[in-house]
Amino acid sequence: MVYTALFFILGGMILDIMGHDIRIDRSKLHPWLNYKLTLLLNQCEKKGIYLIITQGFRSKAEQDNLYAQGRTKPGNIVTNAKGSDYSSQHQWGIAFDIAINEKDIYNAAKIKEVAKIAKSKKVGLAWGGDWVSPVDMPHFYLSKWGDTPRQLKTTYGNFDNFKKTWTKKVSGANENGIRIFGKNKITVLKKGLKNGTKVNVMYVKGNWVKVEYKGTIGYCKAKYLK
Repeated sequence: MVYTALFFILGGMILDIMGHDIRIDRSKLHPWLNYKLTLLLNQCEKKGIYLIITQGFRSKAEQDNLYAQGRTKPGNIVTNAKGSDYSSQHQWGIAFDIAINEKDIYNAAKIKEVAKIAKSKKVGLAWGGDWVSPVDMPHFYLSKWGDTPRQLKTTYGNFDNFKKTWTKKVSGANENGIRIFGKNKITVLKKGLKNGTKVNVMYVKGNWVKVEYKGTIGYCKAKYLK
């Protein structure tokens, strides 16, 4: 989704009010990453920083095409990850890349400021700029599975198997459905979710699952999701 810049006339001057420019399909991001992306966009906007989200999920073909750049195709080498190896975090939907929505789109100082926001407790993302080699400043990702997809490949084998864990259905609930709680253990939905209701799964921790349902975030018992 592209948020078009707004123009206002004030005292004879035209003011260009920029917004965020989302150039990816967010439905292909892991639900937890998608949620954190929203947090990052909101926090950056409070600081007057507007982002271009340039890269999200990449297919095997897209990653192989990028890997060929600087090797068998013109351009500079930009990645060491082959698509056939599924060794890019982008191929697992757990990473996105940014630019700054201004003339100097790769302003290093601004990207470092974004990284500070992204790594804060309010957002909780990891940053490719902290890597030793290669240093990837526009890159942000979920650190739950480490700095590479190795753990994901070992656990799930391929992206399709991993994506199956992103959505679950309510199962085994009584006639009142299951309740979704906030951190304060107060229910965040007026009605319980009935059997068969689909929720997006952010992560599992012990007997609890952090879920998203129609924009509402909360926690429910893992035993009620299948």
